[in-house]
Amino acid sequence: MDKVSAIERVSRSIVRVLGLNPGPFTLQGTNTYLIGSGERRLLVDTGDGSRPEYFGLLRECLGASRVDRILLTHWHGDHIGGVNRLLEMPDIVTSGCTVFKRRDLDTDGQPEVQKMLRGAVERVCLRDIADSQEFLVDDLVLRAVFTPGHTSDHVALTVAGDSDLMLLTGDHILGQGTTVVHELKSYMESLDRVLALRPTALLPGHGPVISGKYCEPDGYRSIRVIEEYIRHRNMREQQILDVLASDGKGWRLEDITRMVYRDITDPKIILAAQNNTLLHLKKLLAENRVQCTDVDHEIRWSLIRPNI
Repeated sequence: MDKVSAIERVSRSIVRVLGLNPGPFTLQGTNTYLIGSGERRLLVDTGDGSRPEYFGLLRECLGASRVDRILLTHWHGDHIGGVNRLLEMPDIVTSGCTVFKRRDLDTDGQPEVQKMLRGAVERVCLRDIADSQEFLVDDLVLRAVFTPGHTSDHVALTVAGDSDLMLLTGDHILGQGTTVVHELKSYMESLDRVLALRPTALLPGHGPVISGKYCEPDGYRSIRVIEEYIRHRNMREQQILDVLASDGKGWRLEDITRMVYRDITDPKIILAAQNNTLLHLKKLLAENRVQCTDVDHEIRWSLIRPNI
């Protein structure tokens, strides 16, 4: 795993602050971002709130400045868990600090989410994030980009004005490896959407910042990473379609997975692979390209072949 510093100045007006919460799903920890260079700053994500040292890093970066807006990319605890504690820290946030998170009926009612956002609700400072909503910070413009897939409420943010167009990706795209997906059809559409933006740098929720050019003329590493995400998923989808096309009898999920992930033998990894296979099958089902039927109390998957 690449080493990631606790504090990194990404640009003149953007500082990455590590949440200091490393783990198998958070990698080196959650990246949070302080935006702006004036007396009032904007913070994207808050870490999980479990490490006092993280709040010390924020104080170090802010100096006499304060955070007056907190933007949350999605509901997961390693991104919103620090909200309650931050709102009680006048040496970090202003008394009128506002918290923004995209409203989502599927997740906002969960007890764990309500608990993590309780401080914002009690202070009546929780606001929705609309798609394409803009946030002005000094001479920067942040624009919300609705990117469901990792979660149903996920939002990325473009940053314009400091340099070329940068994208704060949350967990939509990671600095290394691939992200966990909740709903694949939406996720692929979201990848297409951010690719169309042609960002010159990716500021992920986990892992190192992706910036700079690669060897091709005018080629940015950020574009290559997004294209590779899309290419990888499309490759898996085609492998699944090839398996289904090889025999019209109907396939069990376990058998499709075994054919696609031939080199995997670890039972835990096989279960994860089955989940990935199921995500693809659900996407294909929504696109009316496959069907599932109950055969002797077992779900079988098969291609929908066009009538000739």
